[in-house]
Amino acid sequence: MMLDRVLKDNITIMEKIETWEESIKIAAFPLLKKNKIRESYIRAMINDIKKMGFYIVITDKIAMPHSRPENGVEETSMSLLKLDNPVKYGEQEIYLIFILAARDKEEHIGILKDLSLFLDRDDKIEKILNAGTTTEIEEIIKNGR
Repeated sequence: MMLDRVLKDNITIMEKIETWEESIKIAAFPLLKKNKIRESYIRAMINDIKKMGFYIVITDKIAMPHSRPENGVEETSMSLLKLDNPVKYGEQEIYLIFILAARDKEEHIGILKDLSLFLDRDDKIEKILNAGTTTEIEEIIKNGR
């Protein structure tokens, strides 16, 4: 599963965050720290949501902020922020924020396919929501489908 490789060491757990903007900054930080994205990409994700609304809420409790590759992606990658208490994205309560950084329109298709298959499993999502460590989350994703 490609998803486990791109998320390895890019997972953060926090108890609570006040705003959706802050959740994106914290969720994206592992990618910024590893130079997989530039700060301009984080600003672009936030600006895109302000312009277009919360189109990045992909299912109950889960959002996947992203922007265009030219806004600052250096390497295709993904990170995850898991919150113990939800942050509001509009009217939706979000616990899992997957940041997708795709260098081009083709390269991220395998990651999205894996994520889609994974998110179809409510039991796996519940396990992640109940996980207490990043290692637990990595194992749940690794043992995936």
